[in-house]
Amino acid sequence: MKPFWNFPFILSLIALLGACSVTIPNARPPAPTFPLPPVPQAVPVALSAPAPISTSTPSEITPKDPPPPPILEAHPPQRHSLKVSSSSLNGTTFTALTFDRRDYFLKVIDQKEGPGTEFARAEFAGRGSLAAINGGFFNPDGSPLGLVITDGQSRGAFNSHSFLGTGIIDGENTILSHRTNYQKSSELLQSGPRLVWNQERLIGLSKSKERPRSFVIWDGDNHFGVGYADRATLQGLANNLQAQPFEGFHIKYAINLDGGTSCDLWVSNQIPGGGFTKSSLFRKKARNYLALRKR
Repeated sequence: MKPFWNFPFILSLIALLGACSVTIPNARPPAPTFPLPPVPQAVPVALSAPAPISTSTPSEITPKDPPPPPILEAHPPQRHSLKVSSSSLNGTTFTALTFDRRDYFLKVIDQKEGPGTEFARAEFAGRGSLAAINGGFFNPDGSPLGLVITDGQSRGAFNSHSFLGTGIIDGENTILSHRTNYQKSSELLQSGPRLVWNQERLIGLSKSKERPRSFVIWDGDNHFGVGYADRATLQGLANNLQAQPFEGFHIKYAINLDGGTSCDLWVSNQIPGGGFTKSSLFRKKARNYLALRKR
């Protein structure tokens, strides 16, 4: 048998197969390419230069609006002038010498040996002063009825019971106090009764015996005064003082001094409206006086 394969036949077969070959395309064709949209160009912006950094200290920096000046008090505390006032109310004529306690004070003039042993009246006791008025009550033996302090020296005894000792006149500090809450000073006089206290008149005062009266008044601040009434009962005096008889002076406190024939108010001619004495027709010598002096 002849072999099936011969060489020329095989070559012819290979050539025939090569002519009939088919080209197979790629299984996944490439994605189409699209053009990208154009990117808009940014508009250039002008940037401001940074603010310079100040090297000044706070004290060197000047603000645009300087602070307003401090508010000053439009009206400084009013000082009350030294003056004489007169008025009439409900049949009583009043005379008062008023002053500012920041400028003046009351000096206690006491006669150690008794009434009239040194001074016969307020005018003599007030020598070297601007004015003088009789002081507090005294016993039949001439000793003071209550505590008296002059130049820091105490005389008499503290009156803790009688209504004639309910008030304290501090001449040095020029204030009025009650005997339960006063403070000692170098010039002090105990007297009474209290007539007006914290703007209210006191009750239980005598409604009889109209006679001359002397008193001390205070507005509770810096306005102070001493005064004389030609005739009044204690209750009538309190009523009238509470009714504010003196223009420009608001009476918040008032204390009675030794009245009747002991009343004696002297005002020197150095004070406008002064140069007079107000006293009882039958003037009695007093134990002590309050003299007005400049601080």
